[in-house]
Amino acid sequence: MAHRTIPQVEVDPIVVGRARDLLERADLLLENADGITDDAERFRQLYLAALRAAGAALAIGEPTSGRSTRGLSSNAWDRLTVIMPDLAEQAERFAAWSGLRMHIEAGLERDVDPVVVAELHRLVLTFLDTVEAVVIGYEQGGHGAQSGSLAHPA
Repeated sequence: MAHRTIPQVEVDPIVVGRARDLLERADLLLENADGITDDAERFRQLYLAALRAAGAALAIGEPTSGRSTRGLSSNAWDRLTVIMPDLAEQAERFAAWSGLRMHIEAGLERDVDPVVVAELHRLVLTFLDTVEAVVIGYEQGGHGAQSGSLAHPA
C-alpha cells in the first residue's frame, strides 16, 4: 500500500503576519458591527469585515499560487474566485452585495432590511472561520488548507 504524501508549502512569516493582521481587522469590524443599531451602517461594517477576510485569504493565496495576478480584476471577490476556487461560492455571495454596499457608502441607500443584515452576519461569521482555517493550514505548511487554495507546494 503506497503512502500518499501531503504537499508541503514553504511558509513565509511575512505572509502569515499580513494575513493575521487582516483577520484581526475583520474581527474588529465584526465586533463593531455587533454594537451598531442602524441596519445600513451595520451592513456596511459587516461587508467590510468580509473584505478584510478576503484580503487575508488573498495574502495567503496570491503569493503561493504560481499564477500571475496581471490581468486579474482588482475586485477582491473576483480574484478570490480565481485564486481560491474553494471560496468561490462565498465570494460570489459577497460580490452580489457589492452594489448595495456602494449605495450605502454613497448615501443613496439608507434602509436595509434587518433580515438581509442577519443573513450577511451569518455569512461573515462562516467566512471568517473558513479563512482562518486557510491561514492556519498555510501556517502548518499546507495541512488543513482547503484543496486548491495552496497551489505551489515546496
